[in-house]
Amino acid sequence: MERKRLFWRPDDRLLGRIDQLIGQHRRTAVETLEPLVRSYYPALIHAPRNEYRKMMELSAKMTVVGHSCSEVAGYPFDPRRQRIASLFGGCCFLADSFIDDFGREATREYLERFELLLTKGWFEIKNDREKLFYVIVSRLFSQRDVLDPVLRQAILRLYEAQRDDVELRSADGKARHLTRRHRLQLLRECARNRSGHAILVLSGFLLPELPLRYLSLIYVAGELIMHIDDHGDCYSDLYYDRATYMNQVKDPVGTLRRVFNASVARLQAGLPEGSGRDLLMGFLFRYYRTRMEKHQLQRNSREAAWTVYE
Repeated sequence: MERKRLFWRPDDRLLGRIDQLIGQHRRTAVETLEPLVRSYYPALIHAPRNEYRKMMELSAKMTVVGHSCSEVAGYPFDPRRQRIASLFGGCCFLADSFIDDFGREATREYLERFELLLTKGWFEIKNDREKLFYVIVSRLFSQRDVLDPVLRQAILRLYEAQRDDVELRSADGKARHLTRRHRLQLLRECARNRSGHAILVLSGFLLPELPLRYLSLIYVAGELIMHIDDHGDCYSDLYYDRATYMNQVKDPVGTLRRVFNASVARLQAGLPEGSGRDLLMGFLFRYYRTRMEKHQLQRNSREAAWTVYE
């Protein structure tokens, strides 16, 4: 029944190609990131809760998204672009863990120290996890002129979205004074900005330029990815007292379906017909389907949050 309600569905050939690419890009992620992990933070490999594997899966996902964006813009997804996307995935995994996994003090420190990195170019490293993060960020920044206006703005807006998201979660923050409707609006904007700007940062590192007419559409794809992610993590987020737009709306399944249909319709109408558009839309469908399954598994056990979902 769910399939009939979706605006668009890929054929088996495209799904097969996406599965193949995920396997290929997972291997690239391991080749790129594992030597850095072993050199600077080897404890991550045997850390609890499948952290290392989750890092590789997130990196593989980011690389498929980067692959599609490169093809949309008419550029080959060569080995250098694959390495950049893998580095970006590793950076995102560590940044998300600083925000979500170590308590409010660690979250506050991450935001303060990342602001220092953006304004001063460095910070004093406190532990091996931070060392790995800084090493990956340094390699990523060396691949591109980070003063490029579009890339620079996307990086700063991504940081601001992370900061706003943390503020909304805070029990003593401004959100406690808001009406439910206003709070939902801000939660949706935060989700949109976190992933929308993240995908623009990724595109900025991969491409010498992305036509302006495509920027807003790539941003739409990023917003959808965040809502899909948040729906998949609904129960674990609630357990850890993390409010998101998708775990606060009254009908999350229906809401996500409507967002998916509207987003994919815009991508289909606005992006140039071709392999890149099909790959991006096919990945979004696959991600939607697997995270719906994750949502159902988490209903019974929050421990399912730490399962590695390919």
